[in-house]
Amino acid sequence: MLGVLLASTMWGLSSVFMKVALPGMPPFGVAFIRVLLSGLILTPAALLRARGRTAPEVPASGGRERVHLAVLAVTTVALPFCLTAWAQQQVEASLSAVLHATVPLWTLGFAILMLGHRPCGRQLGAVAIGLLGVAVLAGPGSHDLTGCSWGGCLAVLAASACYGFGWTYMRRNLSHRQPLYITAVIQVGALLVLAPLAAATTDTGHVELTPVRIASLLALGVISTAGAELLNYRNVIRLGPTSAALTAYLIPVVGVSAGICVLGEPLTARLLIGAAIVLGSVGLAVQRRHDREKPSDRHGRTKPAWAE
Repeated sequence: MLGVLLASTMWGLSSVFMKVALPGMPPFGVAFIRVLLSGLILTPAALLRARGRTAPEVPASGGRERVHLAVLAVTTVALPFCLTAWAQQQVEASLSAVLHATVPLWTLGFAILMLGHRPCGRQLGAVAIGLLGVAVLAGPGSHDLTGCSWGGCLAVLAASACYGFGWTYMRRNLSHRQPLYITAVIQVGALLVLAPLAAATTDTGHVELTPVRIASLLALGVISTAGAELLNYRNVIRLGPTSAALTAYLIPVVGVSAGICVLGEPLTARLLIGAAIVLGSVGLAVQRRHDREKPSDRHGRTKPAWAE
């Protein structure tokens, strides 16, 4: 389980790294650097894995598949990275980490709409409880969460919805492709989307990159994005999807702890109660009907808990 703890720590620290880097660079610039650094690692990793296979994955040749990959590049990388970076200017890193824990709930909702999944009463209840948790975190009276704003909270929730949509879209249209291959390709696609946005919104004369901010940018792209993706891919293959999914519960814990210890953010009763409600709803949403671990295939693919 050390791999799960390490992956959760890598992902959970992303909000802190962004918070530190943002004063020196606008959000689109931070998102661009993040994708550039992660792409420089994930693309060679995908090529090395393909080289060792008897039937290596080849670049997409069909127009329809290119469209699917382009959709994923926007919905799972470019758009959520920009939304999250912008939101970090409006909300605390700890609150952002908790709101990102709603990804499984969004995934469940899109599975109902796109895959014809029939939710059970437990899962419908999980969605309702999750909405309650979000209301506690960002609803009336949330001024006691320093720096919290409705716009920032909505941006984080929109980024989480993007992930839920993208992962469901990938399962529906690209399940024949190796996940690591898809991840590498969409990083390149997102880079093409973000490059003009970053260039148009970044005034080099006002970029203030201190050594600490540069280190945060490097850590964001290399550790919290590429490193976490590769380690999670390894965890799914070695431990199975159920064990690897524990990261959904641990990321908010890491994010909140880092926000308090590193950034000096306050620990409020509202944050604790809201986090407990959200994580409880996620537990209900992804709970399996049996305890037996379903093995993943040689690509690391498996049927997710919400699709049972």
